[in-house]
Amino acid sequence: MRKHAFLATILLITLGCEDEAPKSDEVVPIEKVPANIMEIARKQLPGYTFDTAYKMKIDGKDAYEVRGKDSRGKVREVEVSATGEVIAIE
Repeated sequence: MRKHAFLATILLITLGCEDEAPKSDEVVPIEKVPANIMEIARKQLPGYTFDTAYKMKIDGKDAYEVRGKDSRGKVREVEVSATGEVIAIE
C-alpha cells in the first residue's frame, strides 16, 4: 500500500496538479525590446551581440531575458525587470 501511495505522489509531482498546460515565455523580436532594457544588457555584457529576447514574469512582475553571443560563440543572457533592475546574468 505504501508503495502505491508513494508512486501516486511522484506521479502527481511529475505531471502537476493543474489541468492547463504550462505557459512558455513570449518571444519578443529583438528590435521590439525597450531601448532601456537593451542598454542595460549591453552594459552588463559588453562585446555580445544580442539576437533573442523573451518577455516573462518574475515574481509577478514583467521582465525580459535577452540572449546574445560573443565573438567566440559563447552564449550568455541577462534578465532585466521592466523597471530596469538586473535580476540575473547567466
